[in-house]
Amino acid sequence: MLTIGILGTAKNTGKTTALNSVLKCLNDKKIAITSIGFDGEDLDHVTGLPKPKVVVDEGTLVITSEQAARHSTAKLELIEKLSLRTPMGRICVYRVKELGTAVLVGPNSSDDLFEVMKRLGSYSIDVLVIDGAINRMVPFQYADYVIIATGAARTTNLSELIVEARLMVKAFMLPEQDGKDRVSLSGVISVEKLQSYLGKPLLLESPIHLILADNYRKLEEQLEKLDIAVKRKPKLLCVTVNPCYPERRVEGYQLSKIDISEVVDALKKELKVTCIDVNKEENVLCEVLQRCT
Repeated sequence: MLTIGILGTAKNTGKTTALNSVLKCLNDKKIAITSIGFDGEDLDHVTGLPKPKVVVDEGTLVITSEQAARHSTAKLELIEKLSLRTPMGRICVYRVKELGTAVLVGPNSSDDLFEVMKRLGSYSIDVLVIDGAINRMVPFQYADYVIIATGAARTTNLSELIVEARLMVKAFMLPEQDGKDRVSLSGVISVEKLQSYLGKPLLLESPIHLILADNYRKLEEQLEKLDIAVKRKPKLLCVTVNPCYPERRVEGYQLSKIDISEVVDALKKELKVTCIDVNKEENVLCEVLQRCT
């Protein structure tokens, strides 16, 4: 069973749009889907704007809580109750009997995700798709692949958006090693911590523990100076970029759009990574997914 994590760098960066595209691209596979934490509210609690829904097709396995299942429009058949619990009830395995939307409330920790993956081993699943955001992404270090979903909602400053996306891509390009003759650092790594180890070869737990730091411009500078490897990492499949963002107006928020072609072009040119306008290039995403599955 392959595991693919979809990592949103902020709210409204097109993570759910990318997720729905992934599900459509893999419709010839046996798919299971879950979320690290909660995904599926009707309205954004900050902007009040409608949120896109996760659409699940017949035959898909949905790993979510009992209460979340009741709020899904897809017809879900209970297959198994797991020992894991959330504030919205026990996590269960459901099979979709009729297409609709799903509210996802899944495992919150790496250990819980391992438990879900262990149980899915008996269901002959081809691909487990994991939904998540940057503030709950540590379990993603154990995924096989990851897709980064970023965009104008993260920042409308294109130069800053390029720096952040570029740093994330570079982090996932760090070499994977066993750590012999390296200084091993655990937990989230700050810029200050990196600076204190200048001149020493370092080993981090994963690229995710690096990109959780908040000063991407300085982090990128440190990557150029330091010899860094990671214990484990998922392979970065692509970056999706969403041009839409909630713009604050006097009367509230309104969905607006910017030209993000500069970001897409810069990432493709500078890092040779597949970068996709999430609203226009679903076919490119499908090609990327077919190559890995």
